[in-house]
Amino acid sequence: MQTRGDKGLESQLGGEHTEGVDADETRHLPAEPRNLNMYGKKTLCLISILLLAPDFAAASPASQREAILAVMAQVFAAVASKKPEDWRALQLAEGTTLSFRPDPNGEPGELEMRMSRNEEMLDGLEDDSHEYLERWTGKPTVLIRGPIAVVWGEYEFWIDGALSHCGVDAVDQVKIDGEWKEANIMWTVEKYNCPTGPKH
Repeated sequence: MQTRGDKGLESQLGGEHTEGVDADETRHLPAEPRNLNMYGKKTLCLISILLLAPDFAAASPASQREAILAVMAQVFAAVASKKPEDWRALQLAEGTTLSFRPDPNGEPGELEMRMSRNEEMLDGLEDDSHEYLERWTGKPTVLIRGPIAVVWGEYEFWIDGALSHCGVDAVDQVKIDGEWKEANIMWTVEKYNCPTGPKH
């Protein structure tokens, strides 16, 4: 099917040839053929913009959020598996792992900070006989700007079917080669006032 714009361009390319164009449409044709270089430059510019546009611009916010939370689901699965290779498939080795927990040697309310590179954290993983389960206790917040994202949400951590603690996960993700990866992860370890478990 030929559009009006196609017919007009056909007329310009063919000079006085207006076959297939009715009398009303010929009123909108230019008196003199336009410089076709103008069309070529605009088309080339548009193609360049489309080729250079990053892939995250084409994805909808909903699909981006879904992909980011899918990475978090895999992180929770890696917690359960305790396999370093599962973690390495999800995160950047150069990233940071950081947690705050009650200081066992401090005064009530004092916190102990533990920090390491992601790869160093994996060196400390132990394939023990315990069963671990981490899960969200609410709907996490996801903030996205281009190739970076932040996930913030409350979680619970269970060991061998019993609640161990709860807290907040704060995870930085980056999009590399079309895939979201965990860059940095932080969390708090809280023993009381969890959605499930004792109140204090």
